[in-house]
Amino acid sequence: MAGVKKGALRDEMRARVARLSEEVRRCASQSMEKILFDRVEWKQASVVGLYLSLTDEPQTRGLLKVAWAEGKTVCFPKIDLGVGLTWWEVSKCTLPETGTLWEPSPDLSTRRSLEQIELFIVPGRAFDSRGVRLGRGGGHYDRALSRRSRMSSVIGMFFAEQELEELPSEPHDIPLPAVITQLGWRKLS
Repeated sequence: MAGVKKGALRDEMRARVARLSEEVRRCASQSMEKILFDRVEWKQASVVGLYLSLTDEPQTRGLLKVAWAEGKTVCFPKIDLGVGLTWWEVSKCTLPETGTLWEPSPDLSTRRSLEQIELFIVPGRAFDSRGVRLGRGGGHYDRALSRRSRMSSVIGMFFAEQELEELPSEPHDIPLPAVITQLGWRKLS
């Protein structure tokens, strides 16, 4: 039953974000970048787990460029059906301008252990004030975050419009400790 409800919520959130103009999403993403760059979690992290954003997510290419300019190691997730998310260091390269899921090529990247990542920037479809995160379905981030170093930081990156009053949660869901929206940074309970 929770799966049916989550599916309907994903559809609702996809439609909600689609109603935001490209300009609104771009400006919101730039606001989130500025907020993140001022956070101690960003300043102290030398290894960042980042996602290459899709068109309906806060854009991360600006974060990527700044991370590389600051000398940070940037790792992107790749789904391995046998193990879950694996993390790959991507050097400065030309990334695809695409609206579809992109994963690093193992031939052109270096695999890094989950424990090496000091800051995870996490996408999702929705979040609530308890830190419950609704992803795209599959539980990949939940499984990865359950195995991360407890010294690492996790920050969800969402448009403010993606916040819901309450999301269904399951025992395997890993709550987000904090989120950044265009309205600011929030610690979640």
